[in-house]
Amino acid sequence: MKQEFSGTVSKDPECPEANEDKFAFSVDGRRLALCDGASESFNSILWANLLAHRFVADPKVNPEWVTSALVEYSAAHDFYSMSWSKQAAYERGSFATLVGVEQFEEHNALEILAIGDSIAMVVDSEKLIRVWPFEDPEKFKERPTLLATIAGHNDFVGSGNFWTRHGKTFHLKGLTEPRLLCMTDALGEWALKAALASDPSFIELLSLQTEGQLAELVLRERTAKRMRIDDSTLLILSF
Repeated sequence: MKQEFSGTVSKDPECPEANEDKFAFSVDGRRLALCDGASESFNSILWANLLAHRFVADPKVNPEWVTSALVEYSAAHDFYSMSWSKQAAYERGSFATLVGVEQFEEHNALEILAIGDSIAMVVDSEKLIRVWPFEDPEKFKERPTLLATIAGHNDFVGSGNFWTRHGKTFHLKGLTEPRLLCMTDALGEWALKAALASDPSFIELLSLQTEGQLAELVLRERTAKRMRIDDSTLLILSF
């Protein structure tokens, strides 16, 4: 996979350091991960960043994988030095989505894991081919499943149908100019609606060259109330 574009726009452009979207690429270019930390979390920026980097290092998500992530998250905090209010917030937990992608060149395919409401979209030239985990924009209105720093909230990872419910294989054979778009929820919802409606703004999204152009598009669509105000991240990969 070749990274064609990466950019992010904070929910508050004046506070980019508060952006809770995090992404990572493996050194060999075979894996990427995009995570969106939930705003009500205690330290969702750390949790999202930790999950993204853990996936590109080891994409085999299972209960042991999650347990290792929880140990790493816990080690980053000194609970007993916190104020009582921070302790209470810490115990309420941190939450994040995960879109993890692994390329299998020998099969001309991508394996995509999606937990939550960040999405992956395969396009060929300017045509939408596949999207995961949602094909219906209305699904963005539902409460998403998230990875949590509270162990009991992650029981779904150990269920027998975990990969059936959250994983999908995309085959690229027969596509002439395939690209993969990974987006967090506000941008993803807007892009899916635009793609399904054959709106020219979707073509504009595919042609972005700079993060500044992404910011212009996001702020314009927010102002027009066509896009929700939230951290918005776009990754575009080619093959």
